[in-house]
Amino acid sequence: MIPDNLHQLQSLRDLTRARPASRTALLAFQLRRLQQLVRHVYARVPYYRSLFDASGFHPDQFRSLADLPRIPITTRGDIQSLAPEQVCASGYAIDRLRCIQTSGSTATPVTIRRTLAEERLLLCHRVRAAGEYGLGLRSRRVQLDYFRPDTLRSLSQVQPYERLGILPRLLLDWQTPKARIVEAVERFRADILSGPPSVLSWLAAEFTDEDRRRMNFRLTFTGAETLTPATRRQIERGFGAPVADIYGSHEVVFIAMQRRNSAEYRVCEDAVILEVLRDGRPAAPGESGEVVVTALHSFAMPFLRYRLGDEVTLGDAPCEGGDPCLTIRTILGRTRDRFLLGDGRTLHAYALGEAIRAHAGVRQFQLVQEAPDAFRLHVVLYERATGIADLIGVTLREALGPGVSLRLAIADQLAPVEGRKFQAFVPLLRDRA
Repeated sequence: MIPDNLHQLQSLRDLTRARPASRTALLAFQLRRLQQLVRHVYARVPYYRSLFDASGFHPDQFRSLADLPRIPITTRGDIQSLAPEQVCASGYAIDRLRCIQTSGSTATPVTIRRTLAEERLLLCHRVRAAGEYGLGLRSRRVQLDYFRPDTLRSLSQVQPYERLGILPRLLLDWQTPKARIVEAVERFRADILSGPPSVLSWLAAEFTDEDRRRMNFRLTFTGAETLTPATRRQIERGFGAPVADIYGSHEVVFIAMQRRNSAEYRVCEDAVILEVLRDGRPAAPGESGEVVVTALHSFAMPFLRYRLGDEVTLGDAPCEGGDPCLTIRTILGRTRDRFLLGDGRTLHAYALGEAIRAHAGVRQFQLVQEAPDAFRLHVVLYERATGIADLIGVTLREALGPGVSLRLAIADQLAPVEGRKFQAFVPLLRDRA
């Protein structure tokens, strides 16, 4: 059994080395790391040991990447109800691991646990990919996003590496007044803007040429949601900087980044194994399918063949003489849309979600816009939550404003449609589609 710190040292060594120069070398690296990971999870993670035993698979049978499909796929639902001791490796102090909650595209978050070293390593893979744009460890980043006040205070604490001038960042809530955003960005001397497309496009129209001159961003990184061409144009026009989109997830942090001067995304295959499955088989170049990922550097809480619930379209197959990594042409993941009302008002999903989540008894929800001024809310409550349905209705009706009707129903469970990722927010146009 390899000591935990040796896992991390090996991963750091792999990161500092040159990337595999050929497809053959890259696949050989993936195989070595995956064989190590498979042995690790069988020996130390109860969930995976039970999964392997139930399927008749043993780590000794894993001899090539062609054996990867022998490992059953894991879904979010498979691990949501399990105790940390079932999905985390033995030997780790679970209470000392960093906890990250998914944003809840299912409206039911999952807690992901990593060591600090694993977290930093995975972020470094993203930083390395950004080097294609001339960015490095000294680049200064502003993140505009939705932050709860307590979350903002916690995340804004200056990290030790930031004191050394490494990856300095400034976090700003999306509801900060425009003038304060401009002043803070100018004072911070930012190079990069980052945030979800829905938030950045929402704010983009508010900035003037003088604001853009003062902020002076070199590049904008978007992520967490699907970036449409129209949204890209809004962001580039509003902030005066080209947009590069990042594809990732809380479970594996970084999957792919849009290549410079290209619409395609380059997959970070020395950090994650990406499978795109169409009707259970591997999708061919140009075909779309569901995303299944394996995190190559997560040992505290491993993810092997984990279904994200996203759909992507593969790019051309890698060739031995060119870039060895897979590419993605389009990402058809979730996106948080705005709700356009009959009186011309526009409501952001974040604000409506906050009104629903204000009540601790809400386990899962789906808000559907049935007509410009009519909404339907399905709510799944925790068993201990009683008598809060009326309170949820009052809070949400206040957020929707006058002249808008709301139907509220309590449900036992909510599920995706046709295997797609569950959508907590369904604006009218998407509902019709």
